[in-house]
Amino acid sequence: MTRDGAVTREASVTRRLRDDNALAVLHHVWDLPGTAGDGSGGVTGSDLMAATGLSRATVHDVCDELIDRGWLRELANGRSAEGYVKGRPARRYAFDALAGVVVGVDAGQHRISARVADLRGQALADVAVRVDHDPDRTPVADRVEAVVRTVEAAVQEATGSARGPGVLAVAVGVPAPVGPSGTTEFSGNPYWEFANPDLAGALARRHGWRVLADNDANLAALAESWQGSGTGVRHQVTLLAGERIGAGVVEDGRLLRGARGGVGEMRYLDLVEGVGSSDGLGKVLRDLRRAAGGTGAAEDVVAAADAGEELAGALLDTAAERLTRVVVTLVSLFDPDRVVVAGGVASATGFVERVNAGLPRFLDPPRPPVVASTLGRDVVVLGALRRALDEVRADALALSPGRA
Repeated sequence: MTRDGAVTREASVTRRLRDDNALAVLHHVWDLPGTAGDGSGGVTGSDLMAATGLSRATVHDVCDELIDRGWLRELANGRSAEGYVKGRPARRYAFDALAGVVVGVDAGQHRISARVADLRGQALADVAVRVDHDPDRTPVADRVEAVVRTVEAAVQEATGSARGPGVLAVAVGVPAPVGPSGTTEFSGNPYWEFANPDLAGALARRHGWRVLADNDANLAALAESWQGSGTGVRHQVTLLAGERIGAGVVEDGRLLRGARGGVGEMRYLDLVEGVGSSDGLGKVLRDLRRAAGGTGAAEDVVAAADAGEELAGALLDTAAERLTRVVVTLVSLFDPDRVVVAGGVASATGFVERVNAGLPRFLDPPRPPVVASTLGRDVVVLGALRRALDEVRADALALSPGRA
């Protein structure tokens, strides 16, 4: 190897080591409460030395670089708590949660919602629109434009500019499998092709943002693991059961995806006795109500059942029996510790209790409990925010807001 080559390699190793140190410091300060860059809290060099094992000189050098990059702020000095020079003011640092923003999007068939949040996930703006998208009639360009406009409206509300110069990452949830490329790699399914016509690519080309696409049930599982009924559960399945059923599978704390993003897709339910399709609870209840000579949405059936209507209660029993069989297939395949059901019907009084009561007919103990999500209709948006935050944390030095 030439001397120039050796010098280049040494410089590369030094840079990687410096970046590793910077990320260790940044992630530690990022995770501390009360250090949002508002003048409260903060950490000293000694705090960071104890947390990271780095020397004092390295800590302060790295913090100066992170300040330059826009990630940290230096707070007003207090009297020294470090004690290495009597009376010297201690430098204190805080993470700037408003150094940039992330965006989470739920690009559903009938509702598109976008939330902009700071770098600790605190919401800054929410925009949701109802759409009447029919895969057989709606032009794909209309769907793309509706998603783009919704995101732009949320970014405008949060930052004052629809172009969002401070947007560090966007994550879009779609009701379709998403492969490593961010597109749906399975062909021959018109619904999936309509649901994900490269929405990430469209947003990236329009604004130059870093945009990720992911399956909506996968994002729901991330949300449940982050702030919901899956918190602290190493093995869990989240069933997103609105208009269609999809599953996000967390195995030993890691989201399973498969080679082409197909883990958790429910095409096989066409073959399951007593289920017969991947229709979700909303559609199933609506169809059952119609078959019984009534009208109304799934929420109307739930309200009627809560009011004591016998027919509505029977319809919920039928829907619960069907979902029980879906749960049984997933438990048999993945052996989770818990199954979380997300979607409006899941929170109906006594619904998951009906499902739990049906499991002993199919499964030997110990059986995982089925619980209702507590995150409401924005579970996918919340999971998308988590996905975007994870992307920023993993590649923070490349996304430094001070060097955008």
